[in-house]
Amino acid sequence: MSYFPFMIELNNERCLIAGGGTVAYRKVCSMLEFGAVVTVVSPEFCPELLELADYSGRLTLIKRCVQPQDIDDAFVVIMATDDEKVNHDMAELCRQKRILVNVVDVKADCGFYFPAIIKDKEVVISVSTGGQSPVLAGTIKRNIESHLDRSYGDIAERMGELREQIKAQIDGEEERKKAFQQMVRSLLDEC
Repeated sequence: MSYFPFMIELNNERCLIAGGGTVAYRKVCSMLEFGAVVTVVSPEFCPELLELADYSGRLTLIKRCVQPQDIDDAFVVIMATDDEKVNHDMAELCRQKRILVNVVDVKADCGFYFPAIIKDKEVVISVSTGGQSPVLAGTIKRNIESHLDRSYGDIAERMGELREQIKAQIDGEEERKKAFQQMVRSLLDEC
């Protein structure tokens, strides 16, 4: 069954990642880009994570094995350790506590999938294959990126600036919709 896509605010939300390898590094980078406060717990850390910790005030590295109390107050948990039993047991604990959890490469233990992401300011496009093939999701992402030749983030900002004006000036949903569509066409033509 497909998962329902929705956008969620991570700004200042506490996120836990168990595991210190390159997969964890990629997840950390994405979460930090969206404003999360990330704690990574692992006995070892890849060099990229260690370098990232040097300049991010929102990243904490704890050098030890993950423990059940690490999920306390976590909004999202990503399990990326090399120990399948630990990953599964922590996923079960997260589900019991109603914490969003993703176990890397174990579809059955995921309450959500981590999509491939394209981000241009507030415009975010995500691609998911339902956990079936992250490589395919990445390929689709790159294909989409290769066809994006405009700054949709800039256009979205401008639309946001004008939105309240249009709502105040034009009565009726259908007339507003036409005005918004015309504005988008005009802004796309300018790019």
